[in-house]
Amino acid sequence: MKRTTKNIVVVATILILFLACFLVWGLFFFLPRQQLSLKFYDVGQGDSVFIRTPAGYKIVVDGGPNNKVVNYLEKELALWDRKIDLLVLTHPQADHLFGLVEVVKRFKIGKLLISGVDNDTNLYKLWMKTLKEIGINPIIVTQSSTISLSDTVNFGVVWPKEEKPQVSDLNEACIVMKVSYGNFDALLTGDADQKVQPYGSSLSEVEVLKVPHHGSKTAMSDEFVSLIKPQVSVISLGKNNSYGHPGKSTLEQLQKIKSKIFRTDQNGTIEIVSDGDRWYTLTER
Repeated sequence: MKRTTKNIVVVATILILFLACFLVWGLFFFLPRQQLSLKFYDVGQGDSVFIRTPAGYKIVVDGGPNNKVVNYLEKELALWDRKIDLLVLTHPQADHLFGLVEVVKRFKIGKLLISGVDNDTNLYKLWMKTLKEIGINPIIVTQSSTISLSDTVNFGVVWPKEEKPQVSDLNEACIVMKVSYGNFDALLTGDADQKVQPYGSSLSEVEVLKVPHHGSKTAMSDEFVSLIKPQVSVISLGKNNSYGHPGKSTLEQLQKIKSKIFRTDQNGTIEIVSDGDRWYTLTER
């Protein structure tokens, strides 16, 4: 009987140790890690970025020229969590706006940030009609705006300067955002090209740049590139597009500073993950 009891104690101890190891490793794999993720979706000739913060906040910047963003988000978000905490429309042109019409219909939106410019298109009129029907009140942001999500990630609005800028080109009133987490910085530029750079602010070097205006030949000035010196540059564009994007001169600018270039037309969806200190890049192909 003593030997049987001893065997039972040994087996019980092994089971307890196994269970403890399982719980420890389970917590390691399933608890949310303190990481920031930026995904540059492959939506064709347009822009759409999905951001998940260490605290789990979900941000979408632009919706691309089609409804591909909806398919991405359906896979990204859990069935029981259909909320997008922050939605940003950098400027109301179709290649950034189209997919957002369906996004606001299918998902619960916390806050919607917009540039203070309008557009006289049927798509824009549908967008405004849809927002009114759902009851979403957009917030116009400028350089002086503060975006707070009670998180360790800082979202700073770099451009535009005014709420209702008088511009001949909507790109000149595009929202530019700097995303900062610890020692990691990413600059999301929409279509704000060299006409408005360096965005009237004291920008410094960044780890990641979303290249303005799909890498067009007027995307960046040499001074702007030299100022921010991105280690990685992401170009969002469609394969064999009719605009000639990316421009040869733009690629040469980035190559000159030895910035590693990723393109959605070649690499598919591109993800940047950072713990606030180190960071790495994942590509779909």
